[in-house]
Amino acid sequence: MIGILNTFKSRTFLNIAFVISLASIFFTASITYKHIEELNKSSELVMKSYEVKINLERLMSELKDAETGFRGYLLYKDKAFLEPYNSSRENVDKAFLRIKRLTKDNQTQQKNLHELYRLIAIRYSYFDEDREDETKYKYQKYYVYNSKKAMDDVRKKTDEMGKLEDYLLLKREQYFKDTSFYTPFYALLIILITLFLIVIAYIRINRDLLRLRKSNNRLLVINESQKLAEIIGKFGIWEINLETKKYTFSDNLYRILGYEPQEFEPTLEDFLKNIHPDDLEYVKEKSAKILEQKELPSYTYRVIKKNGDIRFFHASGIMIQNNFGQNILVGTTQDITEQQEYTEKIKKTNEELFENNKQLKIYEESSKQAEILGNYASWTFNYEKEQFTYSDNKFRLLGCKPQSFEPTIENFVEFVHPDDKPIFLEGYNNILKKENLETINYRVIRKDGKVRYFRKNAKLFIDSHGNKNVIGTTQDITDDVVKTIDLKQKNLELERSNKELIEFNYAASHDLQEPLRKIQTFISRINDSEIENLSEKGKEFMERIVNAATRMRILIDDLLQYSRTNKSDALFESVDLNEILSNVTQDLSESISESKTVITIPNLPKIKAIPFQIQQLFINLISNSIKYKKPTKNPIINIEYSKVKAKNENIGDETNTQYHKIVVTDNGIGFDQEHAEKIFLLFNRLHGKTDYPGTGVGLAICKKIISNHNGYIQAIGEVDKGTSIIIHIPVDL
Repeated sequence: MIGILNTFKSRTFLNIAFVISLASIFFTASITYKHIEELNKSSELVMKSYEVKINLERLMSELKDAETGFRGYLLYKDKAFLEPYNSSRENVDKAFLRIKRLTKDNQTQQKNLHELYRLIAIRYSYFDEDREDETKYKYQKYYVYNSKKAMDDVRKKTDEMGKLEDYLLLKREQYFKDTSFYTPFYALLIILITLFLIVIAYIRINRDLLRLRKSNNRLLVINESQKLAEIIGKFGIWEINLETKKYTFSDNLYRILGYEPQEFEPTLEDFLKNIHPDDLEYVKEKSAKILEQKELPSYTYRVIKKNGDIRFFHASGIMIQNNFGQNILVGTTQDITEQQEYTEKIKKTNEELFENNKQLKIYEESSKQAEILGNYASWTFNYEKEQFTYSDNKFRLLGCKPQSFEPTIENFVEFVHPDDKPIFLEGYNNILKKENLETINYRVIRKDGKVRYFRKNAKLFIDSHGNKNVIGTTQDITDDVVKTIDLKQKNLELERSNKELIEFNYAASHDLQEPLRKIQTFISRINDSEIENLSEKGKEFMERIVNAATRMRILIDDLLQYSRTNKSDALFESVDLNEILSNVTQDLSESISESKTVITIPNLPKIKAIPFQIQQLFINLISNSIKYKKPTKNPIINIEYSKVKAKNENIGDETNTQYHKIVVTDNGIGFDQEHAEKIFLLFNRLHGKTDYPGTGVGLAICKKIISNHNGYIQAIGEVDKGTSIIIHIPVDL
């Protein structure tokens, strides 16, 4: 912009210097011409004065010659003396006329000349009288005297006229000298001024040429930069001369159309060949407005590049006027395909945001209802402003109307139970100073005087501006606290009952084993020594007694095993399931061998568990599969393992918690699926004790073991097709 202003100023200066120089030259020429005219005029006037004087002298000379000749004639009466007299009259008239012509602009001389003419006429009248009265010699002296007097008057008048001409001649010579002196001085001065202006103009032109070279260099750099900017910015530049209807396209305009620079003639017709058919009429309409309205508002259209790609172009233009007064429309055409796609994404995102805002409003209303139904409230704390915000329901929990007081810690503390204020204030200070967001329980005294139990939960949150905030909930847990107190009391009672029951089971089992051992001892002695003395009926009764004693022993062992599966009495540790199953197959090797059981075991992981309980779990499961085999088929037991997410399994947990999933499948007799829950109950049997041995405690023990591991156990069965026991044990215990 500064360069343009300097160029404008320089151009203005040169124009002014040119005009002044031209005016000076014309002024010098006019002054010189005027002075030359004045000089010529002055010279003419001087010459006129000289000529007037010469003619006056000539006139006097002629009069003198006439007088001399006339006197000679009077003396000698020789007419030869009259020859000068006769010719003098004509010469005097000629001289008089010349003087009259030369002094026509001088009124004084004209008057003098008129008087001179009268006096000359008088003088010649005396000549004529002398000639006519030649015989009057007596009057000769008288005429001579009169003619002398007339001649003296003429001479006097010519002298007067001569002196006047001498005066005029002096003035004219002085004027001529002045004019001759000042004319070259003025001309030289003006020429010097003109030369000075020309020199200044030359210096400025030379400086402008240097500046123009620099500007051209900068313009060259700018031109190259513009070309690079066009390539980077994916746009092209075009011009339309509205006077000549001639188009000019930049190289990059061809490139963004997929052509080589200047590959086709820069005409509207050739450019329109690249327009998308659906936008062609629209572009033609816009192009027509360029020539008619001499403007080009921004508009967007599609083109089909040389390689067939469809791109979005955006065009705009402005009107400028060049140095020749021609209107030029200069415009840009930019490839905005990516921007268009981005705009569409933004539009879609805005629509999604609008929909999300609707959902957020619904969620906000739902949250308000949820707070009321869930008997809790939400709040936020801004660290920068140290300012709280409470939801409406927090006021309701205190028995107040929504937003009925300013949400400050001081106002809220007024509701806190006096005994719990230290706990509450410590929790607040931990949030404020240590950013400690631990959960705290405290009591409040509502506005109506009722004492309620509150629980505070909070988490740290960084907003989009980088400010730290705390988002928290305050829940009225009075009902839960009351229930917890009741539950603790009942748990204590249950714990006491369970302890007594375990002690009873253990004592009863051990106390029952002593008489059972005696019964079995006496049965053994009877079988050894007295069995042959018994009748057939007695032998049958004895066999029943033996079977009953055996079942009693198994039942007592199972009860002891069930009583030992207590979580509180065991520690969790890393357990290698491969080792556990190896030990189980060794313990059950006799049963496995007798039943010709085939067990498929994959590579199993290590898990966190109670080792002896996990071992008991697999002993019971494999024993059940062998026990409830089909009479005609050998047992086949298949064990599978995988790691799963809870939400993908049908176990009632919809979280992403990971579980070890173990499936034990057999080809035994199976069961009806409607009994899937019953088989895990203590002492529950689906088959008669004469059909299949068992006490109905094994699967109950399995369920208790899985419960001790916070897991899930399920059974899927089909009659005569087999059973699958599915176990889920949490990965992180």
